[in-house]
Amino acid sequence: MLKKLFTFIFILLLPSFSLAETPEEKGKNIAKKSYENTRGFVDSESDQIMILIDPQGNKVEREISGKTLENLDPDDGDRSITYFNKPKDVEGTVMLSHTHVNEDDDQWLYLPALGRVKRISSSNKSGSFMGSEIAFEDFSGLDYRKYNWKFIGEENYQGELQSKIESYPKDKNSGYSKRVGLTDSLFRASKIDYYDRKGQLLKTIFFEDYKLYNDKIWNADTFRVVNHQNKNTTILKWINRKLNVGLNKKDFEKSSLQKLSN
Repeated sequence: MLKKLFTFIFILLLPSFSLAETPEEKGKNIAKKSYENTRGFVDSESDQIMILIDPQGNKVEREISGKTLENLDPDDGDRSITYFNKPKDVEGTVMLSHTHVNEDDDQWLYLPALGRVKRISSSNKSGSFMGSEIAFEDFSGLDYRKYNWKFIGEENYQGELQSKIESYPKDKNSGYSKRVGLTDSLFRASKIDYYDRKGQLLKTIFFEDYKLYNDKIWNADTFRVVNHQNKNTTILKWINRKLNVGLNKKDFEKSSLQKLSN
């Protein structure tokens, strides 16, 4: 009788065991919710301030404007274009990015000094973007579909117990071996540690000044990037961010860059 009772209890509990998430499933689900927190903006435009700070505390400030078009194909990535307005040494520089989920991103850079459009090769995606601590591949770094995930525990950060997840780039040309991030209870990224190809901690991106747009979309209006190896810091601040402003695919075509070189 006792044996039958234990068998009955085991059968009742069996569904709950089978439904338990693996660390990989849990990590992916957290990353997916965090990504979906930022979706639904349709398109956006904004002004940005980029501040480059060297180890001695010297600062260089740049004024930027940017536009983004949310992925038209749910199985693909976003499109973005970034214009450098000031100072003179970078004025007129434009970057166009078409991100993809299952293949290399397409990225082009228009350099006024050369008077032509330069394609960013897949082998160069880990390179510095305009002397900053932001790499070209970071432009699509928040799309969870480009990584494999694993939940590794929780960590107290800024007075809150946050989910700690590892991510591993699917792209073999990535400059990173892995990333380790913290996500808060609202599924907002708090910070991400990036490890280089040798497995050494390279940099940390801190996501700050969160603002809720349209009552449903969380955006961090400040990215603070600290490079632990060269001791440089890049701060990127978004100002005048506007969503759903009526952009379309034509605003993000390579031909728009080519016209600048004519």
